[in-house]
Amino acid sequence: MIVSDLIDVKALDGYKLSLAFADGKRGVFDCSPYMHYEFMEGVRSPEKFAMVFADHGTAAWPGGEDLCPDDLYRNTM
Repeated sequence: MIVSDLIDVKALDGYKLSLAFADGKRGVFDCSPYMHYEFMEGVRSPEKFAMVFADHGTAAWPGGEDLCPDDLYRNTM
């Protein structure tokens, strides 16, 4: 599936992300189901989670963690 690029992301309380996509879609994505996975270990603290940024069409963090852009787009409410 080809999805629209993520162009803006902001961290919210409760491991949620406010997202904006290039096609105009906006909403909130709940990251809490992903936080127990090892690949998210580096962003479990609220301070690290808040460092999220849009990178190459998806949500990423300075430690190299990122999320699948398809999942972000499909599961944004």
